[in-house]
Amino acid sequence: MVDRDYWSQNHPHPLAPNQHDVEVYQNFVAGSQSILLLGNTPALMSLFTTAMDSDPFLDDPRVICQDWTTNELQYDAIIGDGVLNFTAELADQVLEMAAKHCKVFVARSFNHRLPIMRIADNFPVVSDFEITPTETLKFADYSFFVWRFNA
Repeated sequence: MVDRDYWSQNHPHPLAPNQHDVEVYQNFVAGSQSILLLGNTPALMSLFTTAMDSDPFLDDPRVICQDWTTNELQYDAIIGDGVLNFTAELADQVLEMAAKHCKVFVARSFNHRLPIMRIADNFPVVSDFEITPTETLKFADYSFFVWRFNA
């Protein structure tokens, strides 16, 4: 188990998104008025209108304490960094939730275990998803998966 003290630390790239990654997220959600961030990734602070985490560490009124899979609100976009890497079951549940509650879902997902990782057991590829991503942007250590839903 990794607690909020771990998540609130500054992590090096590629574990944490760098400025280029933030710009990739920005491009994929351009035009979105409401953006839900799954987790509370500090580098993505400028992008979200609401952040959701079961154990939030950011002191920000936009951050709510809630399990990602229980979201019932509609957003233009939902984003997450590493949210598909915990388990295959959680990745499926997050994707199912996003398909019902947004127009676009963008997730940066690690392609393989990195030496500095403390938690991650799922390293999905396009064929692992029940709903095929609309677009994929692949880098050496991670990929951006993008789903555009007819909402």
